Amino acid sequence: MKRYLQQEPLLVQQVETSQWLLPVHTHDFYELILIGKGSGYHIINDNRFPYTTGDVYFLGPSDHHSFSVAEKTQFCFLTFTDAYLSGLVNVKNTVWKRIKTYSLHTTHGFTGSLVTNAMDQQHLNALLSILLSEQKSPRQLSSPIVDALMGVILSLIERQISQQQLKSIQTSTPSADLIPKIIAYICQHIMQPESLRIEQLANVFHYSPGHLSALFKQQVGESLQHYIIQYKLKLVEKRLRLSSLTVSQIADEFGFTDICHLNKLFKRYYRHTPMVYRRVRV
Repeated sequence: MKRYLQQEPLLVQQVETSQWLLPVHTHDFYELILIGKGSGYHIINDNRFPYTTGDVYFLGPSDHHSFSVAEKTQFCFLTFTDAYLSGLVNVKNTVWKRIKTYSLHTTHGFTGSLVTNAMDQQHLNALLSILLSEQKSPRQLSSPIVDALMGVILSLIERQISQQQLKSIQTSTPSADLIPKIIAYICQHIMQPESLRIEQLANVFHYSPGHLSALFKQQVGESLQHYIIQYKLKLVEKRLRLSSLTVSQIADEFGFTDICHLNKLFKRYYRHTPMVYRRVRV
């Protein structure tokens, strides 16, 4: 599969086309895509979803995707590196961390348009238009104005993510939707160990710890703790393959007590320590 690399920290591009020419691909950067006009299908992680004017998609390095254009489409692409966003002083660490976490979970159902509110779509369009203008200026994309605009864009995206995930986990009655909502909650808080303690999960979903654990194991076939560990390690494995973060940084990002703790768990499931696994697989 084709993998695209980006040297520039930030790029904004607008393209209008009747035919999508790029193959299914991955990339080493983050990508915000806004549909200015047109319709067709977005094929992401082997799933096919219709798109239309105003739809917004956010993709991370772990995603592979392409488009099938039915009606001539105007795409606006905002692409940026992890290093660029991590260096923005006007973006709260919690905002970027939540967005990065979201980008790891598109295979868990978060694959449709991220922004559905017409007002927020208009705001994004306006912000991206200003960025396009700035890119054409002699300053290019390195001015304080651009950094401020990126801060607003990320805050808007983070708000949409929070609203979407909150809707997915709200529950008041025992139902068949309980397990998907628990899994959505785990996705949202995978980098926050305190939020994934059984007592906290029980409090969020209004069950006793024992009852919630029993229901999860009955329907999923494994314990909550085992599911969380396996899922977290899958994300660690993606980080090892698709990022340049050190093992220490990855351990800290996902809330492991130390590198030894991560090494022990990772070797149990992948037969190698993270460092050896990266050397063998990358």
